[in-house]
Amino acid sequence: MKETTRIRIFSFAITAVVLAQLFQNCSHFGQFEVVDYVSLNMGSGSNPDVNHPAPQSATLPTQRVQVGNKIYVAQLMREIFTSTTNPVPRLEDLIDAWIFNRGGQYGFGCDPYGTHSGRDCGGEVTNSTLPLQADDSTVRESFRLQFCQNVLGTDQGVHAVLEKINLRSVVPTSESVKQAYDLFYRSDEASEHTISILLDLDRSLALQKEPEIERWRALILALCESPDWQIF
Repeated sequence: MKETTRIRIFSFAITAVVLAQLFQNCSHFGQFEVVDYVSLNMGSGSNPDVNHPAPQSATLPTQRVQVGNKIYVAQLMREIFTSTTNPVPRLEDLIDAWIFNRGGQYGFGCDPYGTHSGRDCGGEVTNSTLPLQADDSTVRESFRLQFCQNVLGTDQGVHAVLEKINLRSVVPTSESVKQAYDLFYRSDEASEHTISILLDLDRSLALQKEPEIERWRALILALCESPDWQIF
């Protein structure tokens, strides 16, 4: 990866993290804060009334978010970034390094007797007993971000996505950005708010005289690094 591209990717990655936080305002990964009404008891210095005991704090039920395992994530990334005309360098190696060989973080055990046992199990038979699904975690997300930044650190990674979009203009538009969104989010339609956020990012890069490919790189990186496309 060229040094100038590495610097751009680092800069875009910071922007993408900020955008991902904005996406998560309505994200399934967000969490609600539970107010403990007992702690709000008026007159805390008074003696408790045995006839009217203070209300007990309630434990609210939590819903577990189901995220795609390594099979789903690897296949989706393969579909998005595979190009027959301009292949991404070492795409399968990147998928193996940051997704497929990380079953402990993504979920789905390997088959020690299967054709993928050499790269999948990594010589560890215990990897065959991994659960089908795994909870989202900071470590998992760090691996996923590494994949996005490495694959989009190449121009081929950007072009692989653009090949799958019906571009009527090289400049990002509302329609072309929506098509890019749909590549990652297979079961979720882009809201006008989300598209507006991405177009605002593009406009800011255009004002900085960034070339079209760098504007697209930043947009695709923001989508790749956003977490909700992993949710079933």
